[in-house]
Amino acid sequence: MSKLLRIGYLTYGLDREPTGIGRYALELLRALGDLSVVKVVVLATETEDRYGLHKQFAYQQLPGCRLLPVTLTLGNALLGPLSRLHQLDIIHDPNGIAPFLGASGGVRRVITIHDTFAYTTPETHNWLDNWRFRWHLPAAARRADAVITVSEQSRGDLLRYLRLSEQRVHVIGEGVDPRFRPLSEPVQREQVLQKYGVRPPYLLYVGGINPRKNIVRLLEAFARLRPSYPALTLVIGGKRQWRTAEIAAAVKRDDIASELHFTGYVADADLPALYSGAEAFVFPSLHEGFGLPPLEAMACGTPVITSNVSALPEVVGAAALTVDPCDVGALTTAMVRVLDDQALRMTLIRRGIDRAAKFTWRQAALQTLELYQMLVADPKSAALSIRSRHM
Repeated sequence: MSKLLRIGYLTYGLDREPTGIGRYALELLRALGDLSVVKVVVLATETEDRYGLHKQFAYQQLPGCRLLPVTLTLGNALLGPLSRLHQLDIIHDPNGIAPFLGASGGVRRVITIHDTFAYTTPETHNWLDNWRFRWHLPAAARRADAVITVSEQSRGDLLRYLRLSEQRVHVIGEGVDPRFRPLSEPVQREQVLQKYGVRPPYLLYVGGINPRKNIVRLLEAFARLRPSYPALTLVIGGKRQWRTAEIAAAVKRDDIASELHFTGYVADADLPALYSGAEAFVFPSLHEGFGLPPLEAMACGTPVITSNVSALPEVVGAAALTVDPCDVGALTTAMVRVLDDQALRMTLIRRGIDRAAKFTWRQAALQTLELYQMLVADPKSAALSIRSRHM
């Protein structure tokens, strides 16, 4: 019988509306909680339990660590005593923000690092994130017993920029929740569209609103497309984050305000309907460590157009159209093809549903468990990298 592993799982920002990394941390935690050989203790920076985690898991708060990621340094003084109190075998930081200062006390330490944007596209991020990734994150990675990342692309970037040993970096992909499926019920879909003020037909983008997501070029491509499709709108779902003045300028310059709709943050429960109602999902990001929104859109039966750079081709495979994200003409042409070529649409829909089905949070949790077990049994055995089996 397998030994019951006791895992300390650090959470950060789950009292707010989660974006990519927060979604990963939440979904992986839930999937780990379904495994009978794991006992998870949530080491929480949050005071609010928005997702009912305290009912499912043992809970321990880290006071003074809520507002900024760097303040998790304050929580390191508590990790040793809490590890002994809860008899932890592993502490896992799924957010990539814990510096793991001081001696480990025999507890194995795992950190998930999702991407390397501070090295690849620093001009698209704010100074705090760039500082944290360039100075704070390398120290955390070096003190961890193992580093998880979410794609082979990110693994290569980590080896290159952080100079980590190959044996310590393990690829475990993300998953798609079963709620992401084609939503054929017109009443339910219409209710969600009305809630966000969306009118069909529309192209859709979902994600953060910042320069790395390349929204200005998406707007330029849509402006070129608009004369041939006067009824078509572009819906952009997500939170405004930083450096959005160029987006506002592009909207004014291209005179597309009446055909453009910003929904703000979209609740997870509403995403399947929004994806399902779109003519196509367009995600021209300049850099992604994984890229979950294209997979979710494919799971909902929506044709996907995305970038041919970073981890995105690795994730979508042959199930999406991939283009140079800096080539506005190529992006426009791809949208025309998806809108006009019915045979292509059906092929992308079929391939997309099949591709997304290969990515599950249970599979991610099982591979993470395998790494935990290797570390506890013999840290040196974890030198055999776990590679994603579905990518």
